[in-house]
Amino acid sequence: MRPRKPAYTLRLLARNVRERRLRKSWTQYDLADETGLRQALVSQVEAEKANPTLRSLHRIASALGVQVAELLLPQGTVLARGTKPAARGGGKKSTKKAGSPAKSRPR
Repeated sequence: MRPRKPAYTLRLLARNVRERRLRKSWTQYDLADETGLRQALVSQVEAEKANPTLRSLHRIASALGVQVAELLLPQGTVLARGTKPAARGGGKKSTKKAGSPAKSRPR
C-alpha cells in the first residue's frame, strides 16, 4: 500500500466526522456535548485544522457509534467485523491450571 500524506488523512477525518455527525442530525455543539470536547475542537477537526489526540478521536468515534479506523478510511471501506483484538500480555497463554503440581520429567 502506498503511504498517505498527513493532509489526506486529515481530509478523510474531517469528511467522515462531519458526515456521521450530520447523519445523526447533530450540531457541532451536540457532538461536543456527547464527547466532552470543546465545540471549537470539533469545528477545527471538520475544517482540517486540528490534529486531534488519539483520546479525542476515540471519544468522537464512540459518540458517533463507529470505530476510530472508520473515521480515517475512505468512505465505502468495509472493516472486518467480529475479529478478536490481539490478546494483551504478548505471550502464549498457559494451559496449566492454577495450583496443579509441575510434572516431573523422568531422568
